[in-house]
Amino acid sequence: MTKDYLTVKQLNFFINNLFLEEELLYNVPVLGEVSDCSVVGGHCYFTLKDQEAQIKVILFNARNFSFIPTNGEKVLVHGRIDYYIKGGQLSINAHQVLPFGKGIMHIKLEELKKALAREGLFDKKYKKVIPKRPNNVAIITSTKGAAFQDFFTTVRQKNHIINITAIDVRVQGECCVSDVVTALKCADLHGFDVIVLSRGGGSFEDLYSFNDEQIVRTIFDMKTPIITAIGHETDYTLSDYVSDLRAITPTAAAEIVAFDVSQLKTEIINLAKGIAKASKQRYENLLNTFTLGAKEIKNKANLLYNNQFSSIKHLTSLFGAQTKHYAQIKIERLNAYFDKLNSLNPLKQLDKGYFKLTSNGQSINNISELNVDSMVNIIGIDGVASAKIISKEINDELREEY
Repeated sequence: MTKDYLTVKQLNFFINNLFLEEELLYNVPVLGEVSDCSVVGGHCYFTLKDQEAQIKVILFNARNFSFIPTNGEKVLVHGRIDYYIKGGQLSINAHQVLPFGKGIMHIKLEELKKALAREGLFDKKYKKVIPKRPNNVAIITSTKGAAFQDFFTTVRQKNHIINITAIDVRVQGECCVSDVVTALKCADLHGFDVIVLSRGGGSFEDLYSFNDEQIVRTIFDMKTPIITAIGHETDYTLSDYVSDLRAITPTAAAEIVAFDVSQLKTEIINLAKGIAKASKQRYENLLNTFTLGAKEIKNKANLLYNNQFSSIKHLTSLFGAQTKHYAQIKIERLNAYFDKLNSLNPLKQLDKGYFKLTSNGQSINNISELNVDSMVNIIGIDGVASAKIISKEINDELREEY
């Protein structure tokens, strides 16, 4: 009996053969948005769709790929069209899934960021100090944009003495990178206290020029401190990572550089008052210290004087006593000498009945010195008499007795 029908399996097998015979479907690129994405058993399953259609996608051994899609991403899938016979479902067996548009830019940006970080361009040790009170400020931006107006207005609300130099550049598009690099190098040569690189908010693509490697390396090589204020608070570019300071907005950058003049005047006045007060306190402290020191010196001097006076008095008394004792000894010795001399005084001998004989002014001590018929003077205690020697006799026995 001839069959006039096909089984489901036969139909699905036939359909599958149609896809297998078409070589173009072995590596077909399909663009769409990812939804219902999940990873099961190491394989990634998701639906690729646009506004009018959708198809299932299977990425086998997804862990071997550097990119795994997530819901909502726009991706470009390269793969073979597969018709599952048992399930009757058409799908794509993907061998490559790539982010499309912004996604590719994100991947390139992340790779560049990692490479620059490995070189050390983002290290804190290279960050220059932003001056607290800059006098000459340069802002590199589009002077037609709101970023410049916000910056200028905010600075002038607080400070009218800062010199602001605006360097006009294109902040997006093909010429943005060359404009910004030239402006940065030029500003770095003019001795500004700080440079602000700024632009207002925009899309990821609008801000992408500030991720360019040329701008990043130029900022790193600059000698002048630089502040970046690019986009809004949630926007980050590589220029923000390499700059010395990131401000979340151009207005925030203005707040950083624009010190308040009135507040500065108040600080100066308060500082002068503080110096005067501190000087007065210092003077009083020194005066008190000097007064206390003088009193202490006086007390010590008095104590020293009293101690020395007592010592001198004691020594004087001791010296007086010793001198008196010594003088007494000397007097006693002198008296003894006087007594001895007095006892040897010839007059004392005469007082005892002795007489002294002289001849021609010379004392006669021996009979042998006398001559017969010579004249002699007889000196007694009460006067002098003259006599003539009529005879003499020497007695040797008497001499020996005496």
